[in-house]
Amino acid sequence: MHHELDLWPLVVKANGNIDKAVRQALMLAAQGVVMNSPVLTGRLRASWGFGVDHPKNGPTGVTDKSGLFTLNQITAAIRCVEIGSKKFYITTGLPYAKRIEYEGWSKKAPAGMVRITIANLPNAIRDYARGLK
Repeated sequence: MHHELDLWPLVVKANGNIDKAVRQALMLAAQGVVMNSPVLTGRLRASWGFGVDHPKNGPTGVTDKSGLFTLNQITAAIRCVEIGSKKFYITTGLPYAKRIEYEGWSKKAPAGMVRITIANLPNAIRDYARGLK
């Protein structure tokens, strides 16, 4: 799947700093996907990873019910990456994630995790930009 977003509200608030705007949009996307992941053991939340120019899944043998450890790992990776003209991926390698996303396997996330994040991301970006001074 390929998605494009209007980052102009963030770029304006960041005084034209495109790198800062892209990083914040990536962090909002990661936060949405991780926190929209349904939790039973926390394994799915822990499995999200951040990749540059190719997918990079997170660990599959750990748990993170709160999602905070996973978000901290992804945020650290986002802060270190060169933005430039790259492709960014937030992915999981857990086989049941696809069934949760597309087949309604979870009553906690009937609309999925990625699709709901993508649908809400433009508003999250606008809301974040409005909160900046």
